[in-house]
Amino acid sequence: MVMDAYRKAQDLLARRPHFVAELRKKLQTRGFPAEDVEASLGRLMELGYLDDLAHGRQLAREYLWRRGYGRLMIIQRLRRKGVEPSLARRITDELFAAVAPVELEELFSRLVPKAGRDLYAYLYRRGFLPEEIEPFVARSRQEDVQD
Repeated sequence: MVMDAYRKAQDLLARRPHFVAELRKKLQTRGFPAEDVEASLGRLMELGYLDDLAHGRQLAREYLWRRGYGRLMIIQRLRRKGVEPSLARRITDELFAAVAPVELEELFSRLVPKAGRDLYAYLYRRGFLPEEIEPFVARSRQEDVQD
């Protein structure tokens, strides 16, 4: 029954936002027919309760500012949740276009104590691009030499 799948989807969305692919998988795992799942997802998207772009933007901001992930790691995490590659890249590109270099440096400064000796490798493994890392690492090395 379409209404059963729809109600279950509403219940899941009341707990936390989901991506379309996540919700589809959960509903199918619970045994709802594919037609009912798709009808429910379509209705939820029409009503604005299911929005991959909005949820992706929110999650990408959290990944950057709370977890300290770079663009490559953010794209990877979004893809794991079922976000289409082009949408994951768009979300990440928009996020990083809005980040001022000074904000990125502040984030890197917070991550320094966790980095150990090789700051560049640490930031690279977290998904930051070389062109984002190199200016910060160069300044950090200059400050170390001056001290």
